[in-house]
Amino acid sequence: MEPSIEELRKNYEKFDDRKLIRIASEEASGLRTEALELVKTIIKERGLSEQITKAIDVQLEKITEAQLLEYSELLRRLPCPVCNGVFDKLNATITATVISFVVMTNYSKKVKIACPRCLDKQNNNAMIKSALLGWWGFPWGVIRTSQALIFNNKRKKLNHLDEPNDLFKSFVLGRVGRIEASRKNLSELEDIINYIH
Repeated sequence: MEPSIEELRKNYEKFDDRKLIRIASEEASGLRTEALELVKTIIKERGLSEQITKAIDVQLEKITEAQLLEYSELLRRLPCPVCNGVFDKLNATITATVISFVVMTNYSKKVKIACPRCLDKQNNNAMIKSALLGWWGFPWGVIRTSQALIFNNKRKKLNHLDEPNDLFKSFVLGRVGRIEASRKNLSELEDIINYIH
């Protein structure tokens, strides 16, 4: 049974501003209509930024390709979270790493956001680690290590695209609410990309 509006209000009023902003900017699409209106009302009552209310609306709309590129560019112009460089636009990659111990092989993938040079370094580091530590498992070590080396090499080709790659656009699409809420706050925009490292 869903909680009543009064119960929701009591619950939401207990939240500090940060938690309320997180709900508004990241979870709005999962809330029912009455709960959304209640969150908007509490945001106004607390005198929080109108950008937060816009973040709710953005999550409920269908994002066009032009809007997605606009949000992507907001993040791509930020300093690199690895080297702090501002000369190249950010993009995204996935690193694949294999570590084996005789009968156990661990194959892991991680999303990274950085400038193209730092992304290349991340992929190269994953390849080196896999090449040194991946082969030693039976039977999957050899198979997974070969897969990781090929995968990282392919990902490096996407690090230097002039436009955001599909992985970066997917990352942005999942965070349009937070980006909209943080549009005018550089440090909050940087937090969006920094927390995955």
